[in-house]
Amino acid sequence: MNVQLNKKEAIFESTLTLINEHGFHGTPMSQIASHANVATGTIYHYFASKDELITELFAYCRAKTNEHIFNVDEALSYKEKFFYIWNRLVDYYLAHKKIFWFVEQFYSSPYYELIQQKKNPSYYGADRMRMFFEEGIDAEIIKNVSFPTLISLYIGSATSHVKMVTYGFCKTQKQGREDLIEIIWNGVKNQ
Repeated sequence: MNVQLNKKEAIFESTLTLINEHGFHGTPMSQIASHANVATGTIYHYFASKDELITELFAYCRAKTNEHIFNVDEALSYKEKFFYIWNRLVDYYLAHKKIFWFVEQFYSSPYYELIQQKKNPSYYGADRMRMFFEEGIDAEIIKNVSFPTLISLYIGSATSHVKMVTYGFCKTQKQGREDLIEIIWNGVKNQ
């Protein structure tokens, strides 16, 4: 396996752990280096700054998430894909809570503004979801509403559900999840 990739992934994984424990500002580069068992200079070999490390970590997390959720059998109907992707997202975040909490924290931070300035949706993984929704709109399966509206309903409900389970307000029950995604589907499908 590529040693450079291993070091970079070790840096990402250590950064994820430490940010979850101490937040963005409570996680200095020296602490990340120590936790990842690399020299501080090694981090600067891969990332010009902490800002770059954090934004690249976000892209890494989005890529890992998308790789998992978009592993879809193309033979499924659009509705089946709609349900499948949503459930895969919930399952992934429940199994990878460090990634979930990092992404939630990232969206509420000034770091999100840094990637917004790049104006490149592929940088943060939104392009695959946009294409998925456009496929449904073009086939007139779902309503022609804005991407932010669809994301709010679809991703917002998934992340809200993950929070409810994580905080212990509900257990992850098959019927409850099916009811939730069915309600979302009924709201966006073309009548």
